[in-house]
Amino acid sequence: MKKDVFKFLVKEFHETPFIDALERGLELPETKKTVSLVGSRRAGKTFYFYQLMKQLVGVGKTPKNRVVYINFEDDRLLPLSTTDLSDLLEAYYELYPSNKGKQIYFFFDEIQNIKDWEIFVRRLDEKEKAKVFVTGSSSKLLSKEIATALRGRTLTFQLLPLSFKEFLRFQKIKLEKDFEYSSARFKIKKAFGEYLEFGGFPEVALEEQTALKQKILSNYFEMFIYRDLVERFSIRNTTLLKNLTKFIITNLSNQFSINAYYRAVSKEMAVGKDTILEYVSYLEDINLIYLLPVFSYSVKKQQLNPKKAFCVDNGLRNAVAFKFSKDEGRLAENTAFLELKRREKEIFYWKNKNEVDFVIKNADNSLEAINVSYTNEINERETKGLQEFKKEFKKTKKLTLITKDLEKKENGIKFTPLWKWLLTA
Repeated sequence: MKKDVFKFLVKEFHETPFIDALERGLELPETKKTVSLVGSRRAGKTFYFYQLMKQLVGVGKTPKNRVVYINFEDDRLLPLSTTDLSDLLEAYYELYPSNKGKQIYFFFDEIQNIKDWEIFVRRLDEKEKAKVFVTGSSSKLLSKEIATALRGRTLTFQLLPLSFKEFLRFQKIKLEKDFEYSSARFKIKKAFGEYLEFGGFPEVALEEQTALKQKILSNYFEMFIYRDLVERFSIRNTTLLKNLTKFIITNLSNQFSINAYYRAVSKEMAVGKDTILEYVSYLEDINLIYLLPVFSYSVKKQQLNPKKAFCVDNGLRNAVAFKFSKDEGRLAENTAFLELKRREKEIFYWKNKNEVDFVIKNADNSLEAINVSYTNEINERETKGLQEFKKEFKKTKKLTLITKDLEKKENGIKFTPLWKWLLTA
């Protein structure tokens, strides 16, 4: 009986010490709504659940028996239907009848494996004194699908691969006060070189052997392609899909045009422009790539202009890209982009005579302009782009030029090293 299996799993969870997960920086606000955690494959969503559960129990206010964690990929549960989910509630309250009417915290991992799972979650939200957290693989549970399924009852948060602060924590490097002036500065900068090249997937950050890092990242790419894309969307032209993905992430931080790519590949294979457009949207859906629109107060201009392409992780990009150099400039810009996403900024790029890598539109409608030039010999066009933008848009309050090591303030522009910007903002 499924009820007995649920009882066993609940008791097993309560009697097993928490996994000692390294702490992530994502902070969730207090909310009565269901919390949905989304993000790319292998970003650490399950371990983040353990962090949240440990915090709940650790403060001393919540007994562990009022926290329930179920992984719906556990083979002991399969097969499972929506009606079986009611057995979970019965099993729990039979084990802990005195908890009826008390606040219970449910953590559901890989819940997308159960057809019509959202009906059960909505019932928990409406009928029980329950706080629900859900996550699932991007191959089967996209953030837009969660929002639709739960009809406004959820707040969705994105977990990206490790930030540089988190990466240092995984490397057991502590950030002391005034770290940028201490001897730890050299250790931090060395770690940053590794972070820039191999990215922030937790498993890769903890692996010490370079060859194994590269192997892990190559395997991740294959999983993205075949499990998250080919299986989910029934893609038949896998050659086109892989070539398209490699092209986009190789040309990191460049403008990407569907029309230009179509003209290039249609000479060699029979392919429709709509198919390319479809595949690009899938890559965005699973959080493998991000396409950044141009800054304009005209939505039409935003839609018609080419978008700049970025990737979820530098290491993943380096494992499969066609490249002949370290390509640090592109990697630095991608790193800055991902950090801005972590900070939940509304991001654009801008181009006129010169270019601005990132335009930030703040809640008060003020603007910030950021250029990334991973060198200490700054080309004049970098500062001209920022000044040109400020001259055209009077609401611009802040100009930043991210460098390799150069630090100063000049003509209203703050020059700051990338590694330091990641840690101090």
